[in-house]
Amino acid sequence: MKDKEESISSEISEIKDAVKSQNHKIDRITEKINDEIKHARDEFSKHIEEAEKDRDRKMKEIKYIGVEFEPTDVKKGEGEVNTALKAGFEPIRDFQTPKGVVMVLGLWGDRKRTD
Repeated sequence: MKDKEESISSEISEIKDAVKSQNHKIDRITEKINDEIKHARDEFSKHIEEAEKDRDRKMKEIKYIGVEFEPTDVKKGEGEVNTALKAGFEPIRDFQTPKGVVMVLGLWGDRKRTD
């Protein structure tokens, strides 16, 4: 009878240790999940902020600048693109042509401002 009690007591002790071990694993998994949720929330917030900024912008002006890849003409087109960039224009797209490239540049402003 005493051996049976010791055996049962030993089994109960083993079960308690196994449960503790599983609880530690569950705690680590829960912590990882919470970290992932926080990271996802932060990323989502960043995307919302960027979308809000984009929604408040409107295109004020568009420019198409041709840059020919001829040695005598490339500097002219390059200069026009650089001048537009300095003025605040941003590249939107470019189109390859047989002689060079056409740059599409946009100047953006605040949607709420009317000036």
